[in-house]
Order: sequence, then C-alpha cells, then structure tokens
Amino acid sequence: MTDPLAGVRAGIAALDAQLLELVARRLALAEEVGAAKRAAGLPVRSFATEAAVLARFRQGAARHGLDPALAERLAHALISASVRRQEESLPGAAVSARRILIVGGAGKMGRWLARFFHGQGHRVATLDPAGDVAGCTAVTDLASGLGRAEVVIVATPLAPGAAILGEILAARPAALVADVFSLKSHVVEELERAAAAGLRVASLHPLFGPDVRTLGGRVLAVLDCGNAAAADEAAALFQDTALTITRLPLRRHDAYMQYVLGLSHLVAVLFFATLERGGVPFDDLARVASTTFSKQARTAAEVAGENPRLYHEIQRLNRHSPALFALLDESLGAVRRAALADDPAAFEALMERGRAYLGDSLPLELE
Repeated sequence: MTDPLAGVRAGIAALDAQLLELVARRLALAEEVGAAKRAAGLPVRSFATEAAVLARFRQGAARHGLDPALAERLAHALISASVRRQEESLPGAAVSARRILIVGGAGKMGRWLARFFHGQGHRVATLDPAGDVAGCTAVTDLASGLGRAEVVIVATPLAPGAAILGEILAARPAALVADVFSLKSHVVEELERAAAAGLRVASLHPLFGPDVRTLGGRVLAVLDCGNAAAADEAAALFQDTALTITRLPLRRHDAYMQYVLGLSHLVAVLFFATLERGGVPFDDLARVASTTFSKQARTAAEVAGENPRLYHEIQRLNRHSPALFALLDESLGAVRRAALADDPAAFEALMERGRAYLGDSLPLELE
C-alpha cells in the first residue's frame, strides 16, 4: 500500500536540504563580513546589528503567521553560528608573541587560558602541581618561571590565590602580573600596594566559564589596580577577539559581583534547596513543568553541578556578602507581604518596578 504521507515527507526533506544550503550560504557571507570588519579594525560583534536581525525575524514571523518565539530562537542560533565562524577566521598569530606563564595552568580556567594564548601565537608555560598542560612548557620552579616570563597570569583557586599572588609580587618581577580571580576582596590591598610600588599589575575577570563555545558577547572585566598602563597592557592580550572588554575600578568589582555572581548563585541554590526540602520528587514536577519552571530548573541544575568549594568561596570571600544577605531578607519579606495581601496593589507595584528596572535591553542568550 502506498504511504499517503510519503510525498509530503519527501517535500519536507527537500525543504530541509534547502534550509541547510541557505544556512551555509549565510555563514559564508558572515565570514566575508568578518574579514571586512577586521580590515576596518571593527569588533566581530555588533549588538546594534544583532538587534536589527532580531527585529527583522520578528517582522517576518508576523507576516507569515509564525510564532515570534520560534523566529527569535532561529535568529539567536544563526547569530551565534555567525559569530563563531567569524572568530574561527581570526588570524591565529599574535601581533607580538609574548612569553606567558600561567600559575595554576592545570585548572579548568588555567587550561582555557593556556589554549587561548597558545592559539593567539604566544609562548605559554604553566606552573601547577596538579600536572602539565599539553602544548605548553612545564615549569616546576616559580623563581625560574618568573625570570623568563613577560606576562604572569594567576589562575589558582580563590582561597590559596592570595598567598600565591603575594609570593609572586614579593619577588618584584619585571613581568606584567594579572590574576583572573572571580572575587578581589581578598587581594585588593596586595594589588594596590604592588601598583604603588611601581610593579606592572592588573586584575582580570573572565565573566564566562572554560566551556564556552564562542567569545562573542562574552565579557572580560579589566581592572585598574593603580597602574593604568598595566591595565591597558592586560587588555591588549585579548584585543584580537570578539570579547566585550569592560574597564572597571578594582574596588568596584566585588560590589558588582555580589549581584552578578553572588545573587544569581543564591537564587539557584534557594530554588533547588527549597524543592529538595519540599519532598516532591523532581520527576513528578518535571511532568507538569511550566516554561518558567523549566528555565529556572535548568539554571539551578547547572549551578548544582559546579564546584561547591568555588561557589562557597564566592559567597564567603566577598566582603559585600553580609549586606547582600540582609538585602535578600528584606526583599523576601517585601515579596511575601505583597504576595499574601488581599489587595493586589502592592504586588502589582512590585512587578511594575521590576519591569521598569530590567527594561527590554537584556543581552542575547548565548550558547
């Protein structure tokens, strides 16, 4: 018997092939755009252009009677793929190869940095008792490593990082020294003293994990510790990328991180801790999950899968954490009172203030 759906399915398959061909042609054009941007000295990523693409897809969806959410997801996927294609075509050789020592190079972020700098054409060495890093020179002695390095990156865990950074700075190296700690409260004074003493010190914070697929739209914070030239030099190490480089005073960093890291982690931890205490199996909840619940559950699962010691240190070592917890208690009380009140006015006002604060300019979702 002839399958009545065979012809329709064949038509769908043919359209799928055409869609893939169009995607390939679009990515080829994106690569040409990337080459033109490099020639003009422009960054790989243009947020204004991405906003225009999203608007174009939403308008097209409206014309064809399509779900705008589907159009936006497709636009996000194409933008992400285009940025990756443009990044991959960046020149592999650095403008000026440097001798870079990564202390803590065998950790996850240390390995990412090692691969990144090696890919940029630098000569990379690593110092880490946990082991060597493929493609990099292994250094076993800090003194000899400092003597040969032009740049020293400290990528150790937070807790021992202060002592290790102190040991490096006490040696007064001629090299540029920069840490990549996700918090700075425990090293602020050390870095400022070193800058005041004439050392070339800066501080970095890659606001992304070591598993990122593309640097487009990712943020690198470059912090001035009192030596602006050193901060410029540290930023220049990442100049040939699609990273968004944000300059920030050293002492403002942790005040921002109490929200960017501390609060976002706390919300995820509160989410899964409350569910776990509630006693309802997660599989039962997943069967009736709303869109919002599923999004929050995915974020919470990602946080739950991270290194608990690191996440504890992010809470414990930030000098602003006590104030954050006090603010969180205050906010929870306000939400509780508004949510349980018979009159919805307070809750409506709370929601309205949230919409006004967040606005409609949230960053694009990245892979």
